Amino acid sequence: MRDQARPPVSGAPAQGSPSYERTPPQDVAAEQSVLGGMLLSKDAIADVVEILRSSDFYRPAHATIFDAVVDLFGRGEPADAVTVAAALDSQGELTRVGGAPYLHTLLNSVPTAANAAYYARIVSERAILRRLVEAGTKIVQLGYGAGSSGSREVDDIVDLAQQAVYDVTERRVSEDFSILADLLQPTLDEIEAVGAHGGMMAGVPTGFSDLDRLLNGLHPGQLIIVAGRPGLGKSTAGMDFARNAAIRHNMASAIFSLEMSKVEIVTRLLSAEARVPMHVLRSGQLSDDDWTKLARRMGEISEAPIFVDDTPNMNLMEIRAKARRLKQRNDLKLIVVDYLQLMTSPKRVESRQQEVADLSRGLKLLAKEVECPVIAVSQLNRGPEQRTDKRPQLSDLRESGCLTADTRIIRADTNAEVSLGELMESRARDVPVWALDERLKYVPRTLTHVFSSGHREAFRLTLASGKQIEATANHPFLTFEGWTPLADLSVGARVGTPRHIPPPLQTRPWDDDEVIMLAHLLGDGSFVPRQPIRYASRDEANLAAVTRAAKHWHISAVRDDYAAARVTTLRLPAPYRLARGRRNPIAEWLDGMGLFGLRSHEKFIPTDIAALPKAQVTLFLHHLWATDGSVTVNKSGRGGRVYFSSTSRRMLEGISRLLLRFGITARLREVPQKVHRPQFTLDVSGRDDQLRFLREIGVHGERAAGCADLLHALEQTESNPNVDTIPREVWDTVRRILVDQKMSHRTFADAIDIAFCGSTLWKHAPSRQRLARIATVLESADLELHATNDIFWDEVVAIESIGLTDVFDATVMGTHNFIANGMSVHNSIEQDADVVILLHRDDYYDKESPRAGEADFIVAKHRNGPTDTVTVAAQLHMSRFVDMAVS
Repeated sequence: MRDQARPPVSGAPAQGSPSYERTPPQDVAAEQSVLGGMLLSKDAIADVVEILRSSDFYRPAHATIFDAVVDLFGRGEPADAVTVAAALDSQGELTRVGGAPYLHTLLNSVPTAANAAYYARIVSERAILRRLVEAGTKIVQLGYGAGSSGSREVDDIVDLAQQAVYDVTERRVSEDFSILADLLQPTLDEIEAVGAHGGMMAGVPTGFSDLDRLLNGLHPGQLIIVAGRPGLGKSTAGMDFARNAAIRHNMASAIFSLEMSKVEIVTRLLSAEARVPMHVLRSGQLSDDDWTKLARRMGEISEAPIFVDDTPNMNLMEIRAKARRLKQRNDLKLIVVDYLQLMTSPKRVESRQQEVADLSRGLKLLAKEVECPVIAVSQLNRGPEQRTDKRPQLSDLRESGCLTADTRIIRADTNAEVSLGELMESRARDVPVWALDERLKYVPRTLTHVFSSGHREAFRLTLASGKQIEATANHPFLTFEGWTPLADLSVGARVGTPRHIPPPLQTRPWDDDEVIMLAHLLGDGSFVPRQPIRYASRDEANLAAVTRAAKHWHISAVRDDYAAARVTTLRLPAPYRLARGRRNPIAEWLDGMGLFGLRSHEKFIPTDIAALPKAQVTLFLHHLWATDGSVTVNKSGRGGRVYFSSTSRRMLEGISRLLLRFGITARLREVPQKVHRPQFTLDVSGRDDQLRFLREIGVHGERAAGCADLLHALEQTESNPNVDTIPREVWDTVRRILVDQKMSHRTFADAIDIAFCGSTLWKHAPSRQRLARIATVLESADLELHATNDIFWDEVVAIESIGLTDVFDATVMGTHNFIANGMSVHNSIEQDADVVILLHRDDYYDKESPRAGEADFIVAKHRNGPTDTVTVAAQLHMSRFVDMAVS
């Protein structure tokens, strides 16, 4: 009995395959004619990409050639037999498709390039038939599979079958443009139905006089970015530009809307032109006066050369092909794309950020090709919301920066560190990480994947805490004013680092004996190959702890006393005879964590420790500090020092991360040695952090006495926080609030219970405690956020170039930031724009703002002229912005 026929993936050849009883629908000659026409004429390419995608080709070689042609066309480069052969050769695909001679065969196979679109429709029809066969076979398999297993509900099977049929045609390019005049009557009919049921310039004028004076209009070949946060009116601004150009100046304008339907767009245009509120049009409850307004404007609107395309999931090739055709037929003067982040790319890219950057560059090429300005509506990142004045900056659009492969991020599931290079090599996907939310608290978010960003110059950024990171100049770091590129930072600037890291989402406890043994071996143990595993200490309590812990592996510690050295060594031999394939159980345990064989300067805190419950992290640090840690009281008796010393910088960095579980910030320093390897110390500074360490962690053994002495000394002194402070820029916010509340500086000083000292107060960074008191007095939610967030403001002490290196970045969903080498870093996008207009409305963030009804068009970038801010009236209830003079 023959196997049930089953079609292959769409577009794949099936000759000789048992999956088909007959050859699947295809027309190789038509495919060859399509490709031949594309190699002959770029006009043919524009026609074909509206109809076909690479998956429509039956022969895989033809799909590969199609992709190469489209890629060259998309970059504005010639696509002929020679350039396509070179492109395929660089990809290692030329031989597979038949070599350069086959490309010339394609040229000879086409009678004329003018018929390329006709041949493309033949190929498209055959592809649809193949998908239909595949869908039918899938439905048969679903039916028989459900009947035999009964594992699914019939309704689910029907739903899957319907989806399979729908998928057959979902990738086809949708209906072409609709002229505005043809859309008006259906739109008015819908409104009635709802009601029944209840100056001289060189460029294209924007319709805003101050903006036109600043930009001298929009010029052919320009890419103009109109950007803002959600809800501020980005789409409205883009439509205003098109509406004014088409209706006021009879300039053909195209609106590619990936978000709104044609009916919604026309409804907005009617509302803006007739000055009838949107909610009235949507409800259908129009008064006679409203109908009169609509009728008065109808004639001029219907004659406006506005073309609307609401195709969902539109890609750049489709937009480009349609724009070129409009240019040829209607002398297109303006293009609006709403909005950039909703566009898709037919090419495979490493990240969504990279894809959007490619799309913006493609729109710039489109503007130059069709010789008209292109307006791309874009969404800003959350940078504005993290500033006190909420005003957007150009950096909120900037492209993702890059980090080196050894950059380490913290996983939220285990709190373990993993490098970007490791994630890249393993092709890890959907990794949970810690990221700052709108409240500047660390929350779990998903890092989708890591991607390469090429070979670029990188810089080493060093902070006062000893943290270091290597990044490109455009990589954004968190400052008090928002996300700031490294290139804009300087020595003395303060950047955000975690002052607290939440517990891992998944804790993994150990046996306490394992925790204690690892702590002591990392501090004073030796576990190199071909030598006994040893532990050395002068502290009898430590020796006893290791002896007890060794019994977990059924090991009896052997004690060797060295009176001259005043130290005792414990040997930890295997409890059985060693042989081939049989190792010391502690050696095998250490090897599983990557520790066995390491010298002192190579030791590190293994990733599994970060996933321990907090009680066991406490136990680990409690015993680790008993080895190379120190707790001492100053000679004055008023303070002291808590630190850990090691020749391994990496190990101290690991300890520093563990301390963040307790909200303790430590500072790493290098102590150069004349002969030996450099020594590193990790200091817990400040009375509050030292008290937290002594009360919550403490030290095992003899050093416990030092803990008690320092604890007593600190409890006798008052806290004077000078470590965990807020940047001085916060005083700008305070002074602004004082002005708003009409409170004098003297009254303010009395309210927060300090002596009035004039301007001296503003010269020092306030502590969190003081800022919290100020926030309470002034009843300020913004100040309270800065006093209680999860950020420690570290100081930049050095920035130095490390030269060219391979760099990478990561994509984080939602918040677009993550912790890298103990610092908060961001990834965002930058467009290749000639003009960037950022939208801002005070009343969006402050309902009591005296600027209610106003909006700022912030011209943050103007390649050929000055930048400025243009204030307009926001009449969003009528879906429009207008000049202040006519509002």
